[in-house]
Order: sequence, then C-alpha cells, then structure tokens
Amino acid sequence: MGEFPAAVADLERVIAKEPQYDFQRAPALLAHAYANTGKPERAGEIFDAVSQTSTASETYYNYAQFLQSQGRKDEAKQWAQKILDKKYSMPAYLRRRERPWFWKAQLLLKRMK
Repeated sequence: MGEFPAAVADLERVIAKEPQYDFQRAPALLAHAYANTGKPERAGEIFDAVSQTSTASETYYNYAQFLQSQGRKDEAKQWAQKILDKKYSMPAYLRRRERPWFWKAQLLLKRMK
C-alpha cells in the first residue's frame, strides 16, 4: 500500500505529458488507484471520461468494481456484462488473452446477484 502514492504520482506525470498514453490505460489505472486510495470523486471523473472511448476489459472491470463499491450495482453489472459480450466476437487468440477478464467479470456478476 505504501507504493500507491508513488504510483499515483507517476501516472499523473505520464497523463500530464501524454493523456492518451497506452490507449488510455494510464488514465484508467490512475482512476483505479484513486478508487483504492479513498478519492472516489476523482476516480469517478476519470473513469467516466475514459469509459467513453476505451474498450479494454481491464478498464471495464475496474470501472465495474468501482461502481459496485459506490453502491451503483446496476451500472456495475452493465460494465461487467460488456466484458462478456465481447467474448464471442473475438478471434480465438484474443479470447485466450482475455480469459482472465472473462472469469473476473463472471465472478463479479455472481457476487452482485
């Protein structure tokens, strides 16, 4: 947990220099870090912006977890389901790569029933 402030500072520096770094993975990870360090307002702002264009399962999953933690269960379910909805339109090699996110999304949905 002691490394989070340094990671947050690093991500803030990267985003200040190049906001779209790594196809918006950096801002999505910054939002996730804010969500886990007690800054839900800032996390929500960034997640809302990044979720408009990102298609990364990691981002969808972290956003779904954040929404769940904020008591926004219906929205969280929608974001977790978006991960699973991508599954059958992907080529096999991508499905294999994304498999951990599919599992995590399924578990998250089960926990929210």
